[in-house]
Amino acid sequence: MHSPNVRSMCRRVASLLQLCCLATLLPTSVATWGELRSNGIGQSLMESVASALNASAWKLTNSSDWPPQYVAPATPEPENERNTFDYIVVGGGSAGSIVASRLSEQPSVRVLLLEAGSLPPLESEIYGLSGTLHHDARYMWLDEAEPNASCCQAMQPPHGCCWWHGQMLGGTGALNGNIFVPGSAENFENWRWRLGLKGWDWLQVQRAYRRLQSQLQLSYFPVDSLNLRLSALIYAASAELGVPRMRQPLVAGSSFGYTHHVPATIQKGRRANSARKYLATPEVRQRPNLRVLHGAQAERLLFNSPGRSGAGIRTRGVAYTLPDRNGSFGVWARRELILSAGAINSAKLLLLSGIGPAEKLTPLGIGTRLNLPGVGENLHDHGMLPLLLRLTRHCAVNSSSSSSAGGRGAYEPASVAEYLLQDQRGPLANSFSMMGFLNSSAPHSRSGQPDLHVVAHTLLPRGSVGSFGYLGFRAELVAAQRAALQQSDMLQVMGSLLLPRSRGSVSLRSKDPREKPVIRNNYGDHPDDRATLLRYVRYVQQLTTTRAFQRCGMQLWLPPLPECDVLPPDSDDYWLCHIRYMFVGAWHAVGTCRMAAATHPRGVVDERLRVRGVQGLRVVDASVMPEITAGNTNAPTMMIGEQGARMIREDQLAEDQLKEKQMQNLLEEDLINEDQLLEKQLDEDDCWRKIQRKTITSYRRIR
Repeated sequence: MHSPNVRSMCRRVASLLQLCCLATLLPTSVATWGELRSNGIGQSLMESVASALNASAWKLTNSSDWPPQYVAPATPEPENERNTFDYIVVGGGSAGSIVASRLSEQPSVRVLLLEAGSLPPLESEIYGLSGTLHHDARYMWLDEAEPNASCCQAMQPPHGCCWWHGQMLGGTGALNGNIFVPGSAENFENWRWRLGLKGWDWLQVQRAYRRLQSQLQLSYFPVDSLNLRLSALIYAASAELGVPRMRQPLVAGSSFGYTHHVPATIQKGRRANSARKYLATPEVRQRPNLRVLHGAQAERLLFNSPGRSGAGIRTRGVAYTLPDRNGSFGVWARRELILSAGAINSAKLLLLSGIGPAEKLTPLGIGTRLNLPGVGENLHDHGMLPLLLRLTRHCAVNSSSSSSAGGRGAYEPASVAEYLLQDQRGPLANSFSMMGFLNSSAPHSRSGQPDLHVVAHTLLPRGSVGSFGYLGFRAELVAAQRAALQQSDMLQVMGSLLLPRSRGSVSLRSKDPREKPVIRNNYGDHPDDRATLLRYVRYVQQLTTTRAFQRCGMQLWLPPLPECDVLPPDSDDYWLCHIRYMFVGAWHAVGTCRMAAATHPRGVVDERLRVRGVQGLRVVDASVMPEITAGNTNAPTMMIGEQGARMIREDQLAEDQLKEKQMQNLLEEDLINEDQLLEKQLDEDDCWRKIQRKTITSYRRIR
């Protein structure tokens, strides 16, 4: 999650835009400000600086870094050589970018990557600005869940919980917080041994992670002095409660304890997500066998057996639309089509194509090609519950005590200039993430698996606009938080469920692909989830009693919630009511195309990520996770991309070898038949010669 002061950030982004465009605006600006007195040298120097700023900004978003665009026909065409590829990947997000890149490493195959969005904008590349994209429909799918009485009651009506996800090359990985958490060894050992998913044990998964990390070249955020002091404060407070620092590096897997050494998908001050590191490289963009089509909205899958249900269905391609052209276009796949559209859109596309629960498709007028009840089910997320602590005493982490870069803010012109002109350094490149993995029943214990993720320790400075507006909360809650921030700084802490039990679903509103899906998230519906969140509240209350937090006068601040405020203060009933209002989404959607063993009645894909009952179709993205991993889900999603690409190539090789062997067998059979025929002919010839000799001998005797 990003820093919540997005609106104040937006007000300052104008400074960046002015700086980046000075090369063209300078004459106008001079006329506006009055005459610029110069002998020419000073004005020339200013123009050179403006030009350098502009060039640096353009370099960050250089479209020539990316693979060539597939040129769609002016009007829809039937299947032909030009619109037929060996592999088609639908969705160029965190997993799809990897799949397309890995498959196109084979020069003998043609690969097409379809992406509904565009290339990432400047605010994606400068990760300190990417929070400004979170309400922008040009770069995000702004999907929302149906209103739910058990969660998200604080949202501004009529909105439900947010299920935002990226709509650009790079997907959500192009606008997220860049956090790289691989999950835990226990997560994947459970996948393998409890769920029966061969090839997904921790050892196998680590191999995929090594390939992934070799490509990404992970780094760590530069941290300013104020946040370093904040990390020391949190370490001290948690240690008083017996919670240790994390023993192993987080990149090796999540385990018990706190750490602020959080690996990130950044490099030299800019975002380095899977799309950039797997697609926007000199070697990849020069591949003649890889093409990308932006702005292509997939509508439905194309099959070789229209109207028939059951075995023998094979995916042949995908129909899509373009924003600037009429009609539905098609592209076809010789080998396979891979869905990597994410947990919401991969399930949606299967349902639109008639693959899913028949009882839900038939009422919408969608013919059922394959009755697969699990499509769209098993939706889940970590969720997050914000708690806010007021700093009522002056201490080392007050915003007034110190700030980064000697008082210079990240969005001030000088910081922007430093970032653009000095290799992406300075306050605009700084960030901070600290997290703890705890057993909520016994925070000091290392037994079992952590069930609580304490994340996003964010300082909200006095006078700032706060986080509630960014989260989409009701106007009265936004106003109350702003009023509290006029009095003091706040520390916002987020609690997430590492082992959520509640499950939701994705279904269709109609058969129109343009309609948003129906999302039912059911956050906090399961009593175990509510119990864990209640223990999280009590843990944070314990933190406020530590000497470390008391030095800052940390006090829990409660937003006004009339329905809850009539209940006994600090009672379990009060906090369970508070959870219904304030427990919201963490944007870690998984599970809607569940990977499962053959015996599982709700499985959608097998352990090789092949869709059950359909040939030539796989799903490779976060939707295949049977159970969510411990921590942010972007790293496991990219790992699934690596795993899926490897499996596709292995299966392709095995299929090619089988075909070659079958061909050899046929050839050997033909040779054997030829030998037998020749031998027969020789035997017949020999017999004929014997008859001839006997005939000649008899004739001679007669004479």
